[in-house]
Amino acid sequence: MKFPHTSTRFIEQHCSFESWQHQVAQCQAQLSQSPQQSFLLFESDSYQFSILFFALIAANKRIILPQNGQDQQLLQCMAHADAYLGSSKVAGLKHFEFTELALALALANTDVSLDFSPDTTIVFYTSGSSGEAKAIEKTFEQLITEIGQLEQSFSAQLEQVIVMSTVSHQHIYGLLFKLLWPIWCGRDVYLGPFEYPEHLVHQVKQLNGKKVCLISSPAYYHRLIKDNVLIEIKHQIAALFSSGGPLELTAALSLGSELDCAPIEVFGSTETGGIAWRVRRDSNSETWQAFDDIKVKVEPSEQRLLIDSPYLSGDQWYQCDDRAEIIDHQRFKLLGRADRIVKIEEKRISLDQIQQRLGQHPWVEQSYVLTLTGERICLGAVVELTTEGSLALVNTVKFKFDRQIKSYLKQYFEALVVPRKFRYLATLPFNGQGKLNKKELEQLFD
Repeated sequence: MKFPHTSTRFIEQHCSFESWQHQVAQCQAQLSQSPQQSFLLFESDSYQFSILFFALIAANKRIILPQNGQDQQLLQCMAHADAYLGSSKVAGLKHFEFTELALALALANTDVSLDFSPDTTIVFYTSGSSGEAKAIEKTFEQLITEIGQLEQSFSAQLEQVIVMSTVSHQHIYGLLFKLLWPIWCGRDVYLGPFEYPEHLVHQVKQLNGKKVCLISSPAYYHRLIKDNVLIEIKHQIAALFSSGGPLELTAALSLGSELDCAPIEVFGSTETGGIAWRVRRDSNSETWQAFDDIKVKVEPSEQRLLIDSPYLSGDQWYQCDDRAEIIDHQRFKLLGRADRIVKIEEKRISLDQIQQRLGQHPWVEQSYVLTLTGERICLGAVVELTTEGSLALVNTVKFKFDRQIKSYLKQYFEALVVPRKFRYLATLPFNGQGKLNKKELEQLFD
């Protein structure tokens, strides 16, 4: 496999595709000569990561991508690798060292044409729904197949754009959307991190009116509702992508109205890759559209979504942890997670349903409902309050505030399944990929 397009420019580095590809070839030349076959790759700089990633693929080396760059996470993953590539200084990592002489010799080679093995393995470590890290293997060909589907689905919205992102390249969403898709399909990229929306706005203003595509997470978009500084550059926004978790309807509609550009939400997981997408422009547009090369159906007993996907190995239908209602052969509605259905004293209840109803209260920005174990199982709720809710909490005692929230929920649910305990936070603890830190939430009730 070779690059089908060679036109990407790396805006922040003022670097052409040809110059970038030379750097990839320099690294690939040495990696190919190494007897080491499995490499742990963690590099926080997206540009350097892109060079190392493609060099490893061109050298047909197995790549292991950790969940994060924490010391213990890297050391645990190191047990499955022969060598480490990246800038971490953690003691115990077996660094692969590039030699300057070999790099200089490789630089003299002006005829670079990289070839990539479709069978090269990439191992993603993900916590999934259980909180325990597990390894998910993908081939390079599976990732490129998914890129082809993304291009087929969305290329019309991405003509002459610069791709910018707020998510990490270490996870499959960021790797695909931030790096592989634009580079493979010849789009320009700005790979610098944007910790705050103001930083993004400042950089977009430097692009001389060029259009941008933003790859981001629900957590990032939810924060924009309170102060959407992107309105200032809305004439330059060509597309918004969101994945990694559920985007609240209010956020989707607000962004669409304020920016004249509704987010394209992508539903999937590390295991499955992308499954479906949607654009919500009103409160009735909850339906997901499966990608053209994905087949969907429902397992009858629990209504779990089943998919047949070219991004997965094997020829069996894959059972997701999400419940669904099939509209037709390519469209469906999600009914919540199967693992979020619990029994409280023989009463079955969807935690997602309670969460959804909580989110409709004027005091609640967003929430997370979880089960608490003790003498008996009950529910707890961690709530991020709206400005109105924060003022109401300041002006009353907590147990009375809790009681008003419970009274609201009892209009819709039996008292037995209404959360008994509440905790209130300024913001829910989302990470850079838009995932909630569920262990941190559970500890609030210890």
